[in-house]
Amino acid sequence: MYTRSAMFLAVLLALPGAAALGQMSRATLVKQSDIIFIGTVTQVGAVAVPEVPASDRTVVVHVDQVLEKPAAVALGAGDSVTVQTAQPGSLKPGSQATFYTTGWIFGQGVAVREVGHEPGRSPVVVADQQAAVARARLDMNDADLKAHIQKAAMVVAGRVEQVRPAELAGGAGGAPAHRIRISEHDAQWQEAIIQVQDGIKGAQAGEQVVVRFPTSLDVAWVGTPRFTVGQEGTFLLHKDSTTGSPETVIAGRSVPAYTALHKSDVLPKQDALRIRVLMRKP
Repeated sequence: MYTRSAMFLAVLLALPGAAALGQMSRATLVKQSDIIFIGTVTQVGAVAVPEVPASDRTVVVHVDQVLEKPAAVALGAGDSVTVQTAQPGSLKPGSQATFYTTGWIFGQGVAVREVGHEPGRSPVVVADQQAAVARARLDMNDADLKAHIQKAAMVVAGRVEQVRPAELAGGAGGAPAHRIRISEHDAQWQEAIIQVQDGIKGAQAGEQVVVRFPTSLDVAWVGTPRFTVGQEGTFLLHKDSTTGSPETVIAGRSVPAYTALHKSDVLPKQDALRIRVLMRKP
């Protein structure tokens, strides 16, 4: 008797393009992607956003189900998304697939670049994809997360007590001055003040730390974590080497400023235990 997984594999291998999947594992596809969705190709050589020129590599896809995306990206079932395919002619009108993609253009719609896709129409494939992506993400994450922990200057579990506009050093004599526009990709920096409840690395419970984060929706900052008052989590923090202003102020004291710009820098609060376990592993 076929198991559910065996049925899924048999259906998948019977589909056109399945051989291409063997050249890149699902874990690799997941690792290289930040927007993953199941969709149906409606047009080939066309676009759904005016900012993107149509070519033999562009297709319009109707989104059937979103599996993963950054919170800042407005994409849901029923939307049409423009996909720049990895290979011209790899998709035909009516093709259904799970698309592994990275963000490209966010304007009057969403355009993404394909890392790869898994073709499929079967209800078994559709039903299993979300769990399969989650498993691949977890398998990949432990190794990546451990490396990320090692790079972090500080790892804490805590609560965001305050969010305020960032003041970046730019005044006379290096005195703090209100944020100025840096470029068309200005991040619109703000600062989150986090009350440390568990100092896992580089901090003690009871401390307060300041984390700078961008609020801009510009493509340069898509997928970057944002902070809100009352938010709890486990935070992997890095000394601020991005804004050009490495220090900030709390209660009149000059203190180091940190950033958390990678999606893995902000994790659920319960992940604190997982991080401690990973830190103990050789």
